[in-house]
Amino acid sequence: MNPPRKPAAFRIEPEPAPRHEAPQKRGAEQPVRRPRAAGADVAVVIPSEIDVFDQPDIEQAPPPPATAPRRRSLLARLFFGAFGVLVSLAVGLWTDQLIRDLFARAEWLGWLAAGMAAIALLSLLIVLIREFLAIARLAEVEKLQRRAVDAVARDDPKAARALVDELSAFVAAKPETAAGRRSLAELRGEIIDGANLVRLAETEILSPLDARAKMMILEAAKRVSLVTAVSPRALVDVAYVVFEAGRLIRRLSELYGGRPGTLGFFRLARGVLAHL
Repeated sequence: MNPPRKPAAFRIEPEPAPRHEAPQKRGAEQPVRRPRAAGADVAVVIPSEIDVFDQPDIEQAPPPPATAPRRRSLLARLFFGAFGVLVSLAVGLWTDQLIRDLFARAEWLGWLAAGMAAIALLSLLIVLIREFLAIARLAEVEKLQRRAVDAVARDDPKAARALVDELSAFVAAKPETAAGRRSLAELRGEIIDGANLVRLAETEILSPLDARAKMMILEAAKRVSLVTAVSPRALVDVAYVVFEAGRLIRRLSELYGGRPGTLGFFRLARGVLAHL
């Protein structure tokens, strides 16, 4: 065995700058340069031919259009529909048997249970109506978006004017859009092209909402960064990120006039995950 080597200091001299070689004559063979063998503790980094971080056009390029999530198959919808009906029948039979047993024990208990069941059924109907109205409002927003894309593609002035009227009526309750709707009404007769009218409506009406949406996203990012910096567990970080993301989805939908319910929120969350 070799004796252990004593520690020593070594001085590393800088490599000399490469000299400019004289150009060779045309037709002469170019010598093939071989890379020097790297030591055991020297890493050789070969850069890629295309560096995506060195292309400023990527940041300025518009993002690709979002694709709608794929709809559930017919068999899956039939399965969940039939299963929901079975669960509803089971709950109805259990409630009926409970009310009969309470009537058999004491008449006032039976009437109390029947009254509570009627109140629960009425509340469920109201909740379902509100959910359906919220989903219909979300569908209306998606329909307006598709019509806007079609009007811009076909440059149809008639379709563009109808779309702008519906968009103005849709966001009429938003005070941030009052100035934009007023200026758009003043300039509406001066614009002939349908595509330009839609773009102007998007700029005048939706720009204040877009600015508010950016502020919401920035505030949510600040809260997430603060909580993740002070929380001692990764599970707390994940839970808060999920909570903040759901809250941000609901606030953004309410900002643009969606106002989703519970079912509408799950539909929006599914759409967000599909786009991501």
